Amino acid sequence: MRRPVLKSLPLAVLAAWSLSAVDAFAADACTITVGRVVPVTGPLIDMGRETPWLDDNKVKPVNAAGGLQVGSQKCKVVYKIYDSKGTMAGSGEAATRAILQDKVDVILAQGTPDTTNAPSDLCERYQIPCITSDTPIEAWLLGPDGKPKTYKYTHHFFFQVPDLITNHVGMIKALPGGFNGSIGYLYPNDPDGTIFAMLFDPAFKKEGWKPTDPGRFAQGLPDFSSIINSFKRNKVEVVTGVLAPPDLQNYLQQAAQANFKPKMYIIDKGTGYPEPMKAIGKAGVDILSVNFWSPAFPGKSKYGGYDGKGLVDAYEKQNPGKNYSPPLAYTDAMYDVLFDALQRAGTKDRDALLKAIGETDLDSVVGRIKFNEQHYSVQPLGGAQWHEVGGKLVKENVYNAVYPSVKKTAEMKLYQSAK
Repeated sequence: MRRPVLKSLPLAVLAAWSLSAVDAFAADACTITVGRVVPVTGPLIDMGRETPWLDDNKVKPVNAAGGLQVGSQKCKVVYKIYDSKGTMAGSGEAATRAILQDKVDVILAQGTPDTTNAPSDLCERYQIPCITSDTPIEAWLLGPDGKPKTYKYTHHFFFQVPDLITNHVGMIKALPGGFNGSIGYLYPNDPDGTIFAMLFDPAFKKEGWKPTDPGRFAQGLPDFSSIINSFKRNKVEVVTGVLAPPDLQNYLQQAAQANFKPKMYIIDKGTGYPEPMKAIGKAGVDILSVNFWSPAFPGKSKYGGYDGKGLVDAYEKQNPGKNYSPPLAYTDAMYDVLFDALQRAGTKDRDALLKAIGETDLDSVVGRIKFNEQHYSVQPLGGAQWHEVGGKLVKENVYNAVYPSVKKTAEMKLYQSAK
């Protein structure tokens, strides 16, 4: 059965299609129902833009071959999309519906703590196998008291914060032409800004760098002039922060008007995705950020046989005018973890499947995935910079000292304003 292209359909139609797909497979002797919690709407929509292309890319070939071989059975795979709406409440509602109403066999959730943490907690409560990604490990692992949670049913893979800090410090040290030690902060008064300031400030000061810190400002700040003027007075050469795309665009416009020309911007959050960077336009050229995935990463898909470049090429060929974003690869890898565990378990039995997930040691497009005793796997990262190539913004991996297995694809440049 050929599924129609669903990306442009409203959620109600998507939900109805998912239910009809479940009904169509109901008569099969073995069906595995996957509930995927992902932001399809809301502030985190950039993490769900490839949905459901990437699901079909994994599931359709398996079902076309008669199903996934699980023990002596061929099992059809059915996925259902649950919109997290990019919020903790929305992801909790989505996971509750998937577990209690639709009785899925496994949950896959991705896209910041707002989409991964509530489903993880619910899977623990209702004893449902769960695989999560696209959230820094510490943001998934640590509870409100700062102590690690104990997970039994959930397994997670992504980068860890110490690697992120080492990566950022290393990129600054690698700045072409050197650095005068004056660094400016753009950390807003939101969860990301508060946490990043708390983590990065001690690391930068340890290097002997002098920060210009305007404090935690309101998200959506209309006027950055006082911050920009303080950067200019203190001869700031590197500006680092974590900003949503509208704030970054507003800031960059005002910085250009004030003729502020730092050598380097390292800005995380909205800079990880192509659509926001397209909206920012020329001002986004040469901005640096963490590279939590690109085709430069090592590894291949067990269920597909392609590497990162092959996955990206397939997506962009079938979606003209679209650029990939990193969640594409992490979703691909989540399906690989699930399929591999099901085949090793040889059964859908919940306990056997859970044991097999925990014993995962698998090559994937995001690198090798091997869960530790705390149920997480640390994935590699690099340093990204947006370069203009042929009139298009292209994310290049320009720093790989933390994980040399992530290939460099270009050399780091000074920010355009400093040229």
